[in-house]
Amino acid sequence: MERRELLRRGVLMTGGGVLAATTGAGAQAQFMKLYNGQDLSGWHVQNGKIEAWKANGEMISCVAPGGGWLTSDKEYGDFVFRIEWKIGPAGNSGIGIRYPAQGDPAHIGMEIQILDDDAPQYKNLKAAQYCGGIYYQVPPKLKAAKAPGEWNRYNIRCQGSKIVIRLNGMVIQDVDVATVTTAEGNYKPLSERPRRGFVGMQSHGDQCDFRNVEIREL
Repeated sequence: MERRELLRRGVLMTGGGVLAATTGAGAQAQFMKLYNGQDLSGWHVQNGKIEAWKANGEMISCVAPGGGWLTSDKEYGDFVFRIEWKIGPAGNSGIGIRYPAQGDPAHIGMEIQILDDDAPQYKNLKAAQYCGGIYYQVPPKLKAAKAPGEWNRYNIRCQGSKIVIRLNGMVIQDVDVATVTTAEGNYKPLSERPRRGFVGMQSHGDQCDFRNVEIREL
């Protein structure tokens, strides 16, 4: 078989065996940038106003209260979502995953909390309300956030019912939501929440910056 035909079929014979080509339907999906560095194309606001959000060079910034959730135009099911974020002292925000178009994303989908845990006003929160918690439902395994003013990085992997979250390279969540059949508060348990939906960032009235926003579908 000619080399051209082997490449067309997605394989190439080598001295050591068969080498899979990197193109075609079987190739691993690549990370796609969700922010173009110029404007908020590909995003819309849920439960808020677009004026609270700003395309700010390399960053997307929440610059005013009332921004609700800056929400991807596309829905995702199984994916790896990577994002860097920075808050100020006493800052509060969140990353939404797999949420539908109606309702509060924190409680009908999932919110991964962003918070300055050490701010005095937060000293009496529930464990799952601190940074890295699946908000209100599953506390983080450990504290891994950097101080306010420094950049942090979430790597959020959702595949089926499995949610694995790394904060600054450390695993802070490793949860099978199918087993989380009870819920705090008057909300649906995680086992009953959608396995597909939007991703987004929360406006909580505080300045918060996001950069290197990208996703890879699984």
